[in-house]
Amino acid sequence: MLSPNDAASALSEIDSAQTRSATLHGYARSSPHLILWGVLWAIGYGLNDLFPAYGGAIWAVVILIGLIGDLSLLRHERAGAGWRYGVVALTLIAFFFAVFAIMTPVSGRQIAAVIALAVGAGYVLAGIWQGPRLVVAGLVVAGLTLAGFFLVSAHFYLWMAGVGGASLVLAGLWLKRV
Repeated sequence: MLSPNDAASALSEIDSAQTRSATLHGYARSSPHLILWGVLWAIGYGLNDLFPAYGGAIWAVVILIGLIGDLSLLRHERAGAGWRYGVVALTLIAFFFAVFAIMTPVSGRQIAAVIALAVGAGYVLAGIWQGPRLVVAGLVVAGLTLAGFFLVSAHFYLWMAGVGGASLVLAGLWLKRV
């Protein structure tokens, strides 16, 4: 017969196992998205450094490819999530257009840094619910963005391509490793 303490201990262990399982499952679901965006981030920033006059067009194509890739990944993960993802994406795009309309950036570097910082903040916020690895990923992206913005002005886009893209890919691989 189980004592009340044994039963409470068993229930606590079950709860801990469920929480850990949910966290690892969330990491596994997030992993391919981080890898996808890390690769696209590296390509987008790399091309932006090589062809700065075409930065807007480059990012329009990169973001479109990313959104299609994410929707494809979501379709295989869970039914019904696609429209929510689309609404979130449109909301973020509208938010950035509004922010840049109000606070007109002086340079493309500023636009790139603000968006990268928002991505970092988004991962931190997601990590509050999904687990600390996403918090770490967000802090690394934000920290490296700030470091590059203030220390590597001449080739900020290459910095972001290398360290920003690599950070997301490595975070995706870290999340995949459960």
